[in-house]
Amino acid sequence: MESHIPHSFQSGQMRSLCVLILLCSMRICAFNLSEKDFATTRRVVQHIFNNQYDSAFWILDSRSDADTEPLLALLKLTTLSMRDVDYERCIDSTLFLNTYNKTLRITDSMEQIGGSTSYTKMVAGICRATHSAYFIRQKRYMAGLQNGLDAVKLLQEAQELDSTNYETDLMLGLYEYGRAELRSRFWWVLFWYGGDKKSGIKRIERCAAKAVMTKDAARISLCDIYLQEKRFEDTRRLIDIMKQEYAESRFVLWAEVKYFESCGKYEPAAQLYGKLSHSYEREKLGEYNMIFTKYRQAWSLNKTGDRHGAALICARMLSDARINAYKDLKKETKKLMESCNGANR
Repeated sequence: MESHIPHSFQSGQMRSLCVLILLCSMRICAFNLSEKDFATTRRVVQHIFNNQYDSAFWILDSRSDADTEPLLALLKLTTLSMRDVDYERCIDSTLFLNTYNKTLRITDSMEQIGGSTSYTKMVAGICRATHSAYFIRQKRYMAGLQNGLDAVKLLQEAQELDSTNYETDLMLGLYEYGRAELRSRFWWVLFWYGGDKKSGIKRIERCAAKAVMTKDAARISLCDIYLQEKRFEDTRRLIDIMKQEYAESRFVLWAEVKYFESCGKYEPAAQLYGKLSHSYEREKLGEYNMIFTKYRQAWSLNKTGDRHGAALICARMLSDARINAYKDLKKETKKLMESCNGANR
């Protein structure tokens, strides 16, 4: 059934990367962000993290300088990217690619006038990383590879120009951690591949402690990394911090349900899957994840021993005509129901 898990759930690192892209698309204090831009950024980020994408678009499109300020273009790009991650689908590829090109064009114009700065390199780096993630989500890995490498190079240059630009630590830390993780799994062919997990984690932790705008991205990225490192108490602590500000965020709910499953706590996991399913059911674009999380709720109940409850959920799912659009998921739901009913006999 793992093939039916949304990409964001299959790969916690990918979800962490996408959240990074969301919250990295802002200037830090060293760049003297105006009150107006700071207020816009905070409002947009809050709307995105609360899954209120139309509100974020409205704020950005209403700005008179939307066609000249790289920050606004990048925020729109990350809104589009995060919306795709949330709904597990590419909603508007034309708008995404046009916004990507616009962000680079505006950034390039700024560099032609004032030269390259830590800020412009950071914007260009995050923009290219967003583009890379767009192709990776579609499993077009080669198409996304070069932009991903270019993004890392630009972010490294941004930090060299300004060592206090701790916003770059998050993506660079994830890159370093990911390289080390890859080497640890395939050491017999990648023994030459650099990267250090401890150093990568320290970078992200430094970002969480010192960055002005990307602390939430660093924390949610650390949640996934701490789970991989079996640091469950640290994960719980970070989730509790995020829930205080984003109690209904589906991004936080996904992090928490993964925590429960990693700890073998399937009863609260089932409750959260039910909450996620209800949240997606209210969204016109959330049909697949609504059905999928309902399946995972039944799967979690089965793990607790409540096979009767799991079978009832499966039966209700199979009576809903919407599941017919997702043949593999329908097949897995049937298998789970049959397994539960067989065990109840």
